[in-house]
Amino acid sequence: MAGQGKTRESSDRKIMRAARILAAAEKILREGDGELEMGQVAEQAGVSVGLAYHYFGSKSGMLGAIIHAFYDRYNHVVNQYIDPDITWRVREKSRLMAAAEFLYNDPMAPVILGKMARTNQVAAVEAARHEEMVEMAIRNINFGIRRGDIGSHIDPTIAGAAITGAIRSGIIHAMGMEPRPDPAKLTHQIWGMIAGALDIER
Repeated sequence: MAGQGKTRESSDRKIMRAARILAAAEKILREGDGELEMGQVAEQAGVSVGLAYHYFGSKSGMLGAIIHAFYDRYNHVVNQYIDPDITWRVREKSRLMAAAEFLYNDPMAPVILGKMARTNQVAAVEAARHEEMVEMAIRNINFGIRRGDIGSHIDPTIAGAAITGAIRSGIIHAMGMEPRPDPAKLTHQIWGMIAGALDIER
């Protein structure tokens, strides 16, 4: 039992150190131009450069961990459970609002979708995550069609891809505006486009 306690304590300490290193890296990325070096991160986190490499292997590995963590948070929001008995239109508009609020409020969103958007690391993850979002949109539209909330003349594959791209582009553009449009107003405007694409009541 004592050995298990020590192992758990050691594991917790490692998790905390890794989290501290990632927090330091995120701070540097937010305050800088989207670039970082392992030495900077180690100094900011108060650890050795060797320890930073030990946990993440390379700068690319560290950036990958940050990018994946951001998209995991985003997916948690947009994939959240919403009562399926609610009208499809109401349910998905609520999901859209949650996505807009998340991207407005997550401190890493302007970095990953802005400063770092053209980097190879972000591009690779973005491509994979975008496909996941398209598949989710297709499933949601199919669900709406089965319930009768969306007409059967709508092609879920085309609509899902078009809507996913439009949502992403619209919110990212709004994030760069000064001042930013109110999230509710932004959601209302994007939803109008979605309603038109699906031929449903706004």
